[in-house]
Amino acid sequence: MRNENSEIYVGNKAQLNSVKYIQFLEGKATGLKAFEIATASGFSLTVALDRGMDIVELKLNGKNISFLSATGLVNSTYFNEDEDKGFMRNFNVGFLTTGGLAYMGSSDNRRGLHGTVSNTPAYNFSYEILKNKIQVEGNIADSVMFGPNLILHRKITVSTNETSIRIDDTLVNAGDDTVPYMLLYHNNFGYPFLTPDTEIFFQPEKSFNRKYQRIKGSYPFKLKKPNIAEPEQVYFHTLKKSEYSLISPRTNLSLKVKFSSKTLPILNEWRLERNKNYVLGLEPGTNDVNGFIQANKNNKLKYIKPDERIAFNLQFDFSEVKNEKIANK
Repeated sequence: MRNENSEIYVGNKAQLNSVKYIQFLEGKATGLKAFEIATASGFSLTVALDRGMDIVELKLNGKNISFLSATGLVNSTYFNEDEDKGFMRNFNVGFLTTGGLAYMGSSDNRRGLHGTVSNTPAYNFSYEILKNKIQVEGNIADSVMFGPNLILHRKITVSTNETSIRIDDTLVNAGDDTVPYMLLYHNNFGYPFLTPDTEIFFQPEKSFNRKYQRIKGSYPFKLKKPNIAEPEQVYFHTLKKSEYSLISPRTNLSLKVKFSSKTLPILNEWRLERNKNYVLGLEPGTNDVNGFIQANKNNKLKYIKPDERIAFNLQFDFSEVKNEKIANK
């Protein structure tokens, strides 16, 4: 569909590229507003406007990329932090779940798991279908009376003639005091894109387990087959290059992800190789996911001044890969 005047073939441009503003009417998703995007390049994705503008579903050429948990889609109206429990009851996982803004990672007696932003409705949201792309924009606030007033402006750009997606976020301190911030891009991959045959590539400079013990991983690596008793595994990496790649023989797709190294210096890795919970999370973040208290203890908290603006970006580039090319690489 490239370099061709497609307009002479169609009576309505939505036949090729479309955005539907929808609202769910069933189960705990009832009332959830979303943009449902479809492109001539093969993407179909759902941006949940009431869930921090997260990308809760992603397919390419009909092949599922992301993971959907047992919760299914849940409206943010059901959210109650309740330490870990509230987040987990709402955690559909999806292609992107955002953590932050004032804190993320492990919960404590004051802060819930991964913060509130992914369970916060966006405002001033809009979409625009341009010549070669669809752009979705909006704001999400993490605000407390007599506390932090952080605003995240999110822009998602979906190419209509290439298989690429870009996320450009700007964090603004709209308050009058310097405050700490934390941000996590919880990117998740599921079947059939993710199988034991999927290869995962990145170049770690240093790697640690959740107890901050140094480990030496073997990369590229593959996941094991699903096992009913397999516990989750979490690792933290600093990378030589702020990017990672996956090659999926099952779908004949590959993905390269690049992200801003200055503002997202840590790659958190979450492996879950369980029956019916087979998912890999590769999660660029401002910090590791051991949480606010541990980040403060380690002197790793970052701060944002009043009216300061901090940019974060991620680029997702998909491509088709033939089986023989994978075998002979």
